[in-house]
Amino acid sequence: MKKIFIITAIFLISSNFALSNVKEIEKMFKKGAKYNLGINQTDTTIQGLKLKPHTKIRAFKYSKKKGYGWTNYGIKVVKKSDNNPIRYGDTAIRFELRHEDCGFLYKNRKERDCERSTPHHRVEVSIDEKSAFKHKQEFWYTFSYYVPKNFKFYRKQSVFQFHSTEGPYSPPFQLEVVPKWGLTAKISPSQDVYPETEGDCGGSIKEKVNYCENILLEYIVIPSSELNALTGTWIDFVIHSVWDKRSSDDKNNNGLHELFINGEKKLHYEGQNMWRKGGSLLEFGIYGSKDVRRYMGLLPNEEDVINVPRIAFYDEIWVKKSCEDLDLERLGYSCQNLFNQDDNVTKPDQADRPD
Repeated sequence: MKKIFIITAIFLISSNFALSNVKEIEKMFKKGAKYNLGINQTDTTIQGLKLKPHTKIRAFKYSKKKGYGWTNYGIKVVKKSDNNPIRYGDTAIRFELRHEDCGFLYKNRKERDCERSTPHHRVEVSIDEKSAFKHKQEFWYTFSYYVPKNFKFYRKQSVFQFHSTEGPYSPPFQLEVVPKWGLTAKISPSQDVYPETEGDCGGSIKEKVNYCENILLEYIVIPSSELNALTGTWIDFVIHSVWDKRSSDDKNNNGLHELFINGEKKLHYEGQNMWRKGGSLLEFGIYGSKDVRRYMGLLPNEEDVINVPRIAFYDEIWVKKSCEDLDLERLGYSCQNLFNQDDNVTKPDQADRPD
């Protein structure tokens, strides 16, 4: 009888927890960015921006192939007091994505990520379009990223991106794990765009005309051989951007991306870094392909991979107009150290051009 009581109590506690998180996510959708994921403004998890789930509530509820939702585990604000990994302060944002999760769902159950030619799925948060970063603006960004110990990146996975507010265009800046290479920084456009004709860009949303970058610059900022050593620990990112829609060869162009990882500069880019139309929308969470690829030279049993959910934590997501306002000392860094590092333009590891 005692054992039955304990099992029943555990079931009731877990059920109540799942229900409470469903209600919390519903608040995130209904109240939008002004709710800011329900995080207390005195905490350090989010500073200088307001976030909301990056999809419609209908899409979120019907994101599984079978038509039932994953609102009890997709997005959670977790606490240090519950023994969660926290970079600083009291809370962090936890994302979870399972193999059967389908991703975006639009009109009439069409344009589902998992039904694309290359199946994807996602769970992300973003800023409002009205808050998108604009031409000539300069900002400093931080975020800290954590994945469970010994997690294997057998599938492509976006870590952080600035997406275009204009649907026909792909992200002008993205940090993405590519199993073959490691963590890569992708920058586009540098030479404008061309109209898509046969699904060249691979996006899930089809506008009347979609556009692809004429050139995509890719930089390996953490090689795959080092990724496993960075699991089970926090990785700190600082991005310094001056947004410029003018062509890279325009004498007035001041476009800039600097990327620092754990205090070390990994990328210095100068030139056009946003589309000529629209703004740049900050997004992060888990967005990736569902197909399994070789990682560290190994191609695992696909069933073993799909049974392991993708889990990622984010903390200390700050947006400020100067480096000094980031208060980097709390994380163990200094602006002076960042300023003292080399400003030589980084050569891309790969530059893809259309045939």
